[in-house]
Amino acid sequence: MRYLKRRKPLADAEELPDFLKIPKPLQERFFTAVEEEVNNLVPEIRRFSEEVERVRKELSKGIRRVKDSSRWRDMLVCVVDGSDVPALDDRIGVRYGLYAVAYKMFRGIDAVEDGEGYFGDKLPGRISTRRETFLKLLDLLTTYYERLVAKTLLDSRKPDLLIVDGSFFGYRAGSSMVKKDPLNWRDPLTGKRYDTVFDLINEINSLTLALLESGKAVGVIKRVPTAAIDGYLCYNHGFEMGLELSDRSILSHLMKRGEVFDYEEIFGPDVRYDVFTWFRSVALDKSIAKKGPKAVLEKAEKRVKVQLVADLTDWPGGRSPSWTQYAEQPIVKAVRSTRRLFIKTVDDIPPICVEFSEKTSREMAEDVLAYIYATANPATGLPIVLDLVDDLVSLPRGIGREFVNEIEAELLRRGLSRESLTAIFSRYNPQKDEP
Repeated sequence: MRYLKRRKPLADAEELPDFLKIPKPLQERFFTAVEEEVNNLVPEIRRFSEEVERVRKELSKGIRRVKDSSRWRDMLVCVVDGSDVPALDDRIGVRYGLYAVAYKMFRGIDAVEDGEGYFGDKLPGRISTRRETFLKLLDLLTTYYERLVAKTLLDSRKPDLLIVDGSFFGYRAGSSMVKKDPLNWRDPLTGKRYDTVFDLINEINSLTLALLESGKAVGVIKRVPTAAIDGYLCYNHGFEMGLELSDRSILSHLMKRGEVFDYEEIFGPDVRYDVFTWFRSVALDKSIAKKGPKAVLEKAEKRVKVQLVADLTDWPGGRSPSWTQYAEQPIVKAVRSTRRLFIKTVDDIPPICVEFSEKTSREMAEDVLAYIYATANPATGLPIVLDLVDDLVSLPRGIGREFVNEIEAELLRRGLSRESLTAIFSRYNPQKDEP
């Protein structure tokens, strides 16, 4: 009984808000910081509320109702998603990452019998590999298998629609930082060897181009940082009329359930959303800004192209050879040929972004939007089929640590001394596990 009484206050303490578990001076400073931030945000929120009607009128021609269609009920739909473990354990001089890919097939919204599959493996890496580099490699390998599975499904199962999770070229960001690194990896599925990271990137490029060329693949993007609408408003009316919010945030207030927003209806065919997204950033250079909005837009266009060339081609950088020679490669043109629309599927959830290939017919695009709207999960706003596959493939954060623990246990079972394992598996900071 005495033991239970002593334990009870500890249990109560664990139920306290985290704010109250830190020293009181820090509590007071953080509560003051909350008040300061609220005072900063109130005028911004009020300003945005006042601007909503003006922005709604300016963007109204780009917003329409989703078109009714029931053709999706007969479509054979394949959904592909991947996952990797963000928690990495640095032990025995090796880093481990785990990745997995799954697919599932549907007739409309009904699961197809024997229509699912999985693949997963590990990525080992030495401590000498920078952590950021290792995380990017893990992302690239996950994307590689997503694309490989998707291409295999297109060839073998001939679906009417193939849904991939995220943007077609979401792997692009940060690729230029690792593309020259050695890889020396052989794919256990295909037996193909990749000597450098760019060899792997180039293969992902080829697989992605094949998906786009089919006209049957679409990307459903959950998190979209694009701020093209803000750039568009700044370009046309000056920075004081911009909103400094993402497109998704702005459209959350402008769109009603069942509505679709199309960038092309607002920007026209000549300027893409990625260029307007860079507008505010480029304008910080006063030497360019003083030349006027058109000069800023031209510089933003160049910056977009240079980054695409740096990330997705074997351009070595520098002035010679010029990046313009690489800007004509099919992969760069493909990135700039895709089309994005937003669709609001659930009242209280921001709209989701859907990315189409230029090879996708307008009729097919309308069927896809109707499918996404009709099958939206009320909890997420995403098509329920994508949520189902995401649940299948999502790797728990703790599985990376459990994986390394199992290696340690197996070494013990094979007779290695506990003393040697203690030395080898000791952490750099034994007080904490890595996140």
